[in-house]
Amino acid sequence: MEYAGVALRFVAVLIDGLVLIPLLLVLALVFGDRYSTSENGTHTVGVTAGGWWPLLVILAYYVASETLTGKTIGKRAVGLRVVDASGEPLGLGQAVVRNVLRIVDAILFYLVAAISVWTSSERQRIGDRVANTVVVHDRGDLPERVRLTPPPFDGPETPRPDDSTVYYTQDRFLDDLARAKNRTSGVEGQA
Repeated sequence: MEYAGVALRFVAVLIDGLVLIPLLLVLALVFGDRYSTSENGTHTVGVTAGGWWPLLVILAYYVASETLTGKTIGKRAVGLRVVDASGEPLGLGQAVVRNVLRIVDAILFYLVAAISVWTSSERQRIGDRVANTVVVHDRGDLPERVRLTPPPFDGPETPRPDDSTVYYTQDRFLDDLARAKNRTSGVEGQA
């Protein structure tokens, strides 16, 4: 498994925010407290989304997405997936625990989560550590990336006897170098 770092996880959170903000706005318009005031010729209209319900909607989005598919819309967009530490799909309890602790991880615009990921060998934020989950690169049906090592270098190929190509060998190089020295020593003597 290839663990995901801070950058892609942060982009996924931003994309999820772009999904959640319009959803919360629509829900606030439908179910929230609407107000309208007029004062000194200025008319103000708005809606408040107070209480716990916005947090519950956000929690439900993350828990449902990660339990059903292992990824939110943001994680899907950047190619990430949440799995159990053993690589198995996430359970409902794990999804609830990791996302309830998102409140702690989100302190200072996810700085707490970033520090936690940077200090973890499995790149886990606090919610991942408690829920025993990891965020990995989602390869779909593709196998994990294989790191290839270059083939060993056995030295230059020796020319075949029937090869008419002219090779620049070490001996020819040393001969050319000696000729160049002789030419420059003659030029230096003339000056």
